[in-house]
Amino acid sequence: MTYRICYRDPVMFDIEYNMTQNECNKEEWYSEVHFLPIIEGLSRFLKDNLNKDGFKFEEFVRDATDIEEVRGLLYEVYDNYPRELEEAREFHYRVFQPILDSMLIEFCNKYGLELEVD
Repeated sequence: MTYRICYRDPVMFDIEYNMTQNECNKEEWYSEVHFLPIIEGLSRFLKDNLNKDGFKFEEFVRDATDIEEVRGLLYEVYDNYPRELEEAREFHYRVFQPILDSMLIEFCNKYGLELEVD
């Protein structure tokens, strides 16, 4: 699954969230998330918002950093580890995906951004 956080047309963040097969034990799967900031989208957003009343740059940096560090949240807080397929699906779709969705939706709503999901 791919999430894209967009400002108008340019993408600001590209986030891949999927299940990955354990290389050591093909019977096990785990969740994986990769985050890619996109300079063009981020730059355009900041250029247009830096001088707007109410825009708090440091707060935006903290919020964006929380999104960027979602992989750490997955592993350190939610104890992501290889599991049998059914248990891995349960964790992936019913435990962590709603948390990820909520974080991304909240971020987009706060900053007037669009969330695209593939």
